[in-house]
Amino acid sequence: LYRIILELLAHILLIVITVVMVKKTSGLDDHSSGQHAVYAILGLFLCVGESLLVCHSWWLGDFISENRLNLLHMVLGMVGLWLGLVGIFAKSIFKSRIHEPHFNSKHGLCGLLGFLLIAGAVASGFALVCFTHLALHVIHRLMGLCGFVLLSCSQWFALNLGFARREWNSWKIKWLRISTLAATISVVSYEFLCLCRDIVHLLPNSWFKAIGLKIDRLHN
Repeated sequence: LYRIILELLAHILLIVITVVMVKKTSGLDDHSSGQHAVYAILGLFLCVGESLLVCHSWWLGDFISENRLNLLHMVLGMVGLWLGLVGIFAKSIFKSRIHEPHFNSKHGLCGLLGFLLIAGAVASGFALVCFTHLALHVIHRLMGLCGFVLLSCSQWFALNLGFARREWNSWKIKWLRISTLAATISVVSYEFLCLCRDIVHLLPNSWFKAIGLKIDRLHN
């Protein structure tokens, strides 16, 4: 029940936040900021968040095979990385034209680090297709998890910038921050719970016998 509530809440918040922000930023006169925001929210927030959720979804597994779930996970990760790259590239070009430094704010640094971690997660995901290794699997999951946290922090810091203050009043900014925080906690909690469960299942049975735990109860 806890996993079901977390996943449903995470899906709803990711979609609602994305719709609200894309609807607002897609029609901005400030073309560079609007384009950057649209690509970033679609790729580095929605696609990355959904890629973390769908791989262990409690309801999608009833309709889609495990191989197709893994394929959907990979597609969402690659699409998110591509859209994020386009958004970052668009903003970097604009900054270079006006000779303004880029990635010198909390928003920019968190976004860049998060993007690099997601790129590492996608690369390690391709490696896992060729061969399976527990350490590589854990690294892949942790890079994706930490990358999403940093990208969510980047979005949080973006709501403190003048761009957000020009487009929304303080009440809407407050609720966007709360919603972003709730979405981050929901996605991260769900993925962390699944990661801990998978690690426990992969540990040798002898470890549990050594500390006197009943394996069947632990796995259930």
